[in-house]
Amino acid sequence: MKQIIILLTLIFIAFPGILSAQNKKEKKKNYCIECHSGLAGRLKKPVKVWRKSVHGIAGNECNLCHGGNPDVSDKKMAKLLKYKFIGKPDKKQITDFCGRGGCHSLALKQFKRGPHYQSVLKSNSPNCTHCHGVHNIQRSSSRIIKEKACISCHKPEYSRQIIRTINQIESKIAAVENNINYLNEKSVEVKFLGSKLSKTKHLFHQLVHVFSKQAMDSTKEIIQVRVDDLLNSSKSKVAISKRLDLLYIMMLAFGVIIVGGFSIYTILMFMRRKH
Repeated sequence: MKQIIILLTLIFIAFPGILSAQNKKEKKKNYCIECHSGLAGRLKKPVKVWRKSVHGIAGNECNLCHGGNPDVSDKKMAKLLKYKFIGKPDKKQITDFCGRGGCHSLALKQFKRGPHYQSVLKSNSPNCTHCHGVHNIQRSSSRIIKEKACISCHKPEYSRQIIRTINQIESKIAAVENNINYLNEKSVEVKFLGSKLSKTKHLFHQLVHVFSKQAMDSTKEIIQVRVDDLLNSSKSKVAISKRLDLLYIMMLAFGVIIVGGFSIYTILMFMRRKH
């Protein structure tokens, strides 16, 4: 019996270490990253900026976009035709490069409906990388749309107006999301608001990727009305929730006062009777 207890104790002590070693063993090396990390200059830079990008943080590694075999340490073998390696894609192909394999297929479909895609076919720009970055890929946000990039083709005032509109809509969407998160924490039913917000965000992302003047003029009004409605509805729910919280605190305080007063009264009466 004593031997069994000792054996079980040893297994219990060693088990975490075995698991840790197993996890380390399961994590494979990515030789694309290993190799480029040891290089200099422009061949090293992609790894450095990729680590801080949306792709890097999400764990999307080089081969997801560039193909190749990251499990092979020999660079020639890793880039064999059968591994579908793509080094630096042609600028005209970047939009399809980002949308292939279902990664950003919806954004690609929307982008192809707009005038920017026709411009890409003629002059290679503006493609996905002009806003989102090359290896330092940034999440979709108004922050990635720069006036400098827009005015190379459009009038400054028109560019500023577009960016202003996108900023305003995005700011309101963020406010609605904050309100919904607050209401979720308070266990308030917000399924309907969440569904409406999801559809509005989809329409907003469509507007941003299509980016045609016609789409901007017709769609932005619809989005602004929807966002304003969502903001007002979520604000009302938050206000009601806060009033209920205040009412609960007041009732709790009133209850404490009543119980405390009754307790003091009972003690005083008891003391009088004792005397």
